[in-house]
Amino acid sequence: MTPPPAWLSHPLFNVASFFILGQVAKRLNLEDPDNLFYARAVYVMAQATIIGLSYWLISKVDKKNDTTILRYVEPAKPDWEGNKGTEKLVVTNHKDYDISEIKKTITQTLTGVGIIAFLHLQFKFTQPLVVQSVLAFKTFFLSKEALIHVWGEPTVGVLRRPFKNESPFGGMMGQTYLTDKASIKRAEKAMKNE
Repeated sequence: MTPPPAWLSHPLFNVASFFILGQVAKRLNLEDPDNLFYARAVYVMAQATIIGLSYWLISKVDKKNDTTILRYVEPAKPDWEGNKGTEKLVVTNHKDYDISEIKKTITQTLTGVGIIAFLHLQFKFTQPLVVQSVLAFKTFFLSKEALIHVWGEPTVGVLRRPFKNESPFGGMMGQTYLTDKASIKRAEKAMKNE
């Protein structure tokens, strides 16, 4: 399979897209109720298409049926009082892991729809409707699961499972999965002692 076009993942692509789509949104005269209706319809259809593509990707992962065992340790999550919990050993396979990651993406998409709907209905912002109608496809096709299962990229580097947390706060909060043998053995021993 061919990899995605390089320009799609270029850092300036988001900036240029946001600028160009913002100008398009201004030219569309979204104050006109008819144009606003069409912008809403395109946004809803785009998000529904992304969710549909996500379920298609789940079926593709399911059909591939990669049952390679995946073992990793989830780091301890601190509670509200700052107390550190216990690390958790996770034993799964590539198929189940990828499906759970795609389902997280679906949840994030629905959360984004809720936020955009709130901004649009409460504050009358229309530009996000246009921007997210296009950039949602870029986000989907450059997701780690799509890179692996649609574009056929090898699972090395950043595509190695378990995926690193891409949250801007993930690194500060210690949310990296541990895959080394010593961490796995330590977690197994802690599970036996419970």
